Amino acid sequence: MNTYHQESQDISLLEMSSKLLWKKINSINHAMLPGTRVIMIMLLLVIMTSFFAPVVHAANLLFRSNLGSGISLGPLYGYSTYGAWQAINGIDKETGYMWPVSALGSDFSGVQLITVDPITSSTIGNYVTNQIRSTAGPDGSPINELFQQVKIKSSVGAGGSQAPLLINRPWSKGDVKDLYITYWFKYQTNLETQLDSTVPGGNWRTHFEFKTGGYNNSWSGDYRITTYVYKGSDGELYWATKGDNVANGPFTPVDYWIETNHAVPVPVDKWSKFEVYWHRSSGSDGRYWAAIDGQVIVDRYGPNMGDYNLPITRIFVSNPYSGGYATVENHTTKLQIWDGFPCGNGVSCYNYDTTPPTTPSSLAAKISKYSTAAGVLLSWNVSADNIAVAGYNVYRNGTKIAVATTNKYNDVLSGSARGALYKYTVQAFDAEDNLSAASSAALVTY
Repeated sequence: MNTYHQESQDISLLEMSSKLLWKKINSINHAMLPGTRVIMIMLLLVIMTSFFAPVVHAANLLFRSNLGSGISLGPLYGYSTYGAWQAINGIDKETGYMWPVSALGSDFSGVQLITVDPITSSTIGNYVTNQIRSTAGPDGSPINELFQQVKIKSSVGAGGSQAPLLINRPWSKGDVKDLYITYWFKYQTNLETQLDSTVPGGNWRTHFEFKTGGYNNSWSGDYRITTYVYKGSDGELYWATKGDNVANGPFTPVDYWIETNHAVPVPVDKWSKFEVYWHRSSGSDGRYWAAIDGQVIVDRYGPNMGDYNLPITRIFVSNPYSGGYATVENHTTKLQIWDGFPCGNGVSCYNYDTTPPTTPSSLAAKISKYSTAAGVLLSWNVSADNIAVAGYNVYRNGTKIAVATTNKYNDVLSGSARGALYKYTVQAFDAEDNLSAASSAALVTY
């Protein structure tokens, strides 16, 4: 459920400020001429109204997946000499969203396996493996992750094999002008030794990337932004982000800009939250922003369209791709995609939202009986949230049966004895899994 919501204001603060305002107005009444007095009072009222106006977070949640129950990796297919494809399929029963990412017009969402050597269906597993598995999540509770290993690659100094978690979209869908993506990731324990700064080209691994496409109606593009981890000559890890024209097009490589960040630590062997936002433009308002655990690692303004204004066609959410030593590992979970900054312009959502949505109200149940089953149409008033409501858990007789992304759900009953009583409740949740109280129950008899 995607709605705009306003932050609530502190009542005591408003009361105190109102008293101060009226005290100031009274002093103005005694100290100024009538005409000037009216102007000053109006000015004070405008200032106070502006100061206490509620903040509006006008961003819509487009996609959210914890890789929960209902999500699986499909079989490898589309084999070529140097790789294959593996789609992520299903409806995430924790969030209610389905793969592929239809909100972006994706025709493939999953892992693209690329190998340094020719492979067959029986040998590709020696190079790259992907699995969705249960693990301890960022807060220590069980969660599913996409765990990837690139086990055979080029020699140190070159990348070779890789396995990007890819959202692919046809160029005919047009551009993605504004987008915010966040997920949790974990780098392998030996990242510092896996990268080698003494070997040219052996000191990097990619983190996030997008490429354009559609040049001459092909998948080739002319613009790319990549965020990397580098290992410096001093042995320290740092962040680097680059805009260039290396997007598989027939162009001489050109670096448009590079920004490095040595201040924000590169986390190793711990879950961390990555956030990225871009606004595409050929002018100075173009923007690429990224943060790690709430700390900004790049905030670049300027043109980011390339020479041909081609649309973004490939979003590499994460990728175990490195110039260092094998094996290269990747851990990814809790993916969210929004059409703008959810928590405010340039504001990180790391530990930002701890407030649950309001309780769903006016839950109603309408039953339609058939010869062998019955349909129960549930509806309720939408909840509010300081950022946005992400969905609703639906319960029948205390057991969770579904997740709804709107304020309606149709349950199907079958095989029950006539006269059986069913009690339904719903709870709202937001994108950070803050859960509301349960609604009042709606009762139906089969």
